[in-house]
Amino acid sequence: MPRTLGMTNRIARVEWSGIRNMHAKAAGFENVINLGIGQPDFDTPSHIVDAAKTALDEGYTRYPPAQGFLDVRQAIARKLQSQNGITADPEAEIMVTVGAMQVVFNTMLNFIEPGDEVIVMDPGYDYFSQIRLFGGVPVSVPLHEKNGFRLDPRDLEAALTNKTRMIVVNSPSNPTGAVFGRALMQDIADIAIANDLYVFSDEPYEDLMFDGREHVSIAALNGMKERTITAFTLSKTYAMTGWRVGYAVGTAPVIAEMEKLMEHLVSGVTAVSQRAALSAISGSQTCVADMTAAYERRRHIVYEGLNAIEGVSCLMPESTFYAFPNIKDIGLPSWDLAEHILMDQHVITIPGPIFGAQGEGYLRLSFAIEDDELREAIARIKQAIEGLRT
Repeated sequence: MPRTLGMTNRIARVEWSGIRNMHAKAAGFENVINLGIGQPDFDTPSHIVDAAKTALDEGYTRYPPAQGFLDVRQAIARKLQSQNGITADPEAEIMVTVGAMQVVFNTMLNFIEPGDEVIVMDPGYDYFSQIRLFGGVPVSVPLHEKNGFRLDPRDLEAALTNKTRMIVVNSPSNPTGAVFGRALMQDIADIAIANDLYVFSDEPYEDLMFDGREHVSIAALNGMKERTITAFTLSKTYAMTGWRVGYAVGTAPVIAEMEKLMEHLVSGVTAVSQRAALSAISGSQTCVADMTAAYERRRHIVYEGLNAIEGVSCLMPESTFYAFPNIKDIGLPSWDLAEHILMDQHVITIPGPIFGAQGEGYLRLSFAIEDDELREAIARIKQAIEGLRT
């Protein structure tokens, strides 16, 4: 992409989101069902909203501390200890951030020099642009459907070079819904330690686990706390995408650098959002269980509906609110099929190649919508695909 109006080449390394492009194509259509957006369809639970209203009445309208309010960080520390097995000092090893995306940005800014290689999973969430923004080189490691889209450690080892700086881990995974179990996380940790690598662990879907599966934070494993930066967010767990609250966990020097940069970026996370976050973390978790139960129910609707369509197959999602169906037998590239479904039946799906080259032949569907609307969407997708044969 050429430079524009004197802007730096750095900006040219960042691409528009493919998800955004699909939503732009849907503009102007009526009666659209959106299976493309990665956010809960639930409202933020009332006790969290009420805490924000109270905070406004109490005067939480001024600049917050750049690292986040101490009582919020203390609540996060308790949660990390009890839920993730991570011991973190709230004074020095935790920072409240503008969602998990700020943690991605700060991590790449702090650790990646031009030419450094960063291991990413393929298919996987789009970390490519943030890596390239700072001159890094994304190196994709394939995840195969036959392995349930879980990493084969041998593929990771084969991708390492003397330029490798960091491994990016996202479990539970967007877009596949795969979960990396404890043994696999230990394999990744062993490789990171043996090769003196950092790990960036992105864990936004940690609470949306099905069938009693265990979420494992790699920073909790022996020898990993010192070399791991972990991103968490309240967005998915508590239906708080619009509140923009997440947090970073790392060593004291890493968090200090992030705090320093916060002053230059956005000063701090909105004060009232932090008070809502405190209520979310410290209050009843019944809302989390209820929302997760709804997603677990909906995944069966998607799984059964998609596998009933000729030419489509889909693994049962293990977590998140995403399904990643295989559409290779239909014979169309992923983008072409997604555009056909949109044009023919007004359903938004996301082409798999947005998540890496290994995503070709797949679509990502979000099932974070009402059950009846989800059934209607699957019926429309079936009609669109059957229409190709006639």
